[in-house]
Amino acid sequence: MSDATGLIAPFGGTTAGPRAAVQIDAGELEDFQRTARLLLGHPLVTPTWPNPRALTTVRRWEVPLRNEFSRVLGFRLDVGRSSARLYRRAATTSVHRGPFTRTLRPLGHVACSFLCLVLAALEELGDQTTASRLADAVLRLRSGDDALPVDLTVYTQRRAFVDAVTWLEDRGVLGLRDGGADQWLDHDAEGDALYDVDRDCVSRLLVSSPSVLRGVGEAADFLVEPTAPGTEDRPQALRHRLARRLVEGPVMSYIDLGPEELAYVRERRTRLVRDLEQLTGCHVESRAEGMSLVDAQIEPITESKHRFPGGGTLTQAALLWGAALVDLAATGEEVAAEMVRDPEVRPAVAAERWVGDAAGEQAWEDIVEEYRSRFSSDYRESPDKLRREVRELLGRFGLLGVEDDRLRVHAALARYRPDTEAEIGVAARQNTLTSQLFGDDHS
Repeated sequence: MSDATGLIAPFGGTTAGPRAAVQIDAGELEDFQRTARLLLGHPLVTPTWPNPRALTTVRRWEVPLRNEFSRVLGFRLDVGRSSARLYRRAATTSVHRGPFTRTLRPLGHVACSFLCLVLAALEELGDQTTASRLADAVLRLRSGDDALPVDLTVYTQRRAFVDAVTWLEDRGVLGLRDGGADQWLDHDAEGDALYDVDRDCVSRLLVSSPSVLRGVGEAADFLVEPTAPGTEDRPQALRHRLARRLVEGPVMSYIDLGPEELAYVRERRTRLVRDLEQLTGCHVESRAEGMSLVDAQIEPITESKHRFPGGGTLTQAALLWGAALVDLAATGEEVAAEMVRDPEVRPAVAAERWVGDAAGEQAWEDIVEEYRSRFSSDYRESPDKLRREVRELLGRFGLLGVEDDRLRVHAALARYRPDTEAEIGVAARQNTLTSQLFGDDHS
């Protein structure tokens, strides 16, 4: 027990020490920020996931992390005997977020359904189980629910079930003792997988009660945060929503914000930036069109396989085409805001501009003609495949949209032009609104 507080130290941790980021010694602040980034990128931490040292580090900074995540983002950190979880609430929905398999395939809605069913089944299967017993329990759980058809004799559904099980295995929720889920997948007569179950981890992954889920009809319903009537737009709620937008997506465009959010960010942007930079150690870049949390180079929030820009032909082609599209967009028509605007709030600068598909296609052809010899062999033979994947890559990061015969080019794509490095420089680091990324309008 701590003599200073009278609180029982949780699971071998301590209640002594700093309780907020501002109280952390300058020499240790970087370690605290690395741990915060780790939790933002890996909200479930176990003795083996994402690395063997992670849980120990989370325990060390448990108190200030819990306080800062609650204050800055409205997130809850729960640290237990063998796991820690950061309970997050998203600010927006996106088709590009979600769990991935070992081979970087999106887990998909069927596998995500199996993931929930497997977690529910684990509550009743004890400390050890097998893949076949899990499959039987899943079938029992969804029996009679025609809204969720399950047929594990179909290979695609068996594959989705195995994807869900191996996702839990990778994170240490299930500890493989013998065999393997792939043997069960292949209908091997002798094939099965024996697992130890970490019940502490299971309890932190399956948390939504039926009363919570009863009001959920679509993904956007999960964004709704219960609040007392009349408090939806209080400063704390607004600050949390804006901070969440910055940590969960590449760019927060002012034109996508509601009137209250836009007014808040204009009046109190300094505090928002200071809190996020102090928590994460990342730089918040501000522009006339919006803001972006620029990920750290060392131990970033996002793993390298999900970052932009990266290496390889795909990324380099995306950068080349992106620079050409930005030049075309500089004189293009602004994409009008979809939200209804408050006449008393000064409208935001448009974050996107239109580029005709024909002009974008010609820019792509010019790049292929000049750089094709430098593409990797598979893309040299199929530049159309490269173009499709470049569009998907830029779309995944919100930098490019396709609508009918036009392209929507986001201003943030301009920061990756070869000549913008110096422009970003000192002014951006001072957290002042710099020039628009489209052109030189300082308004």
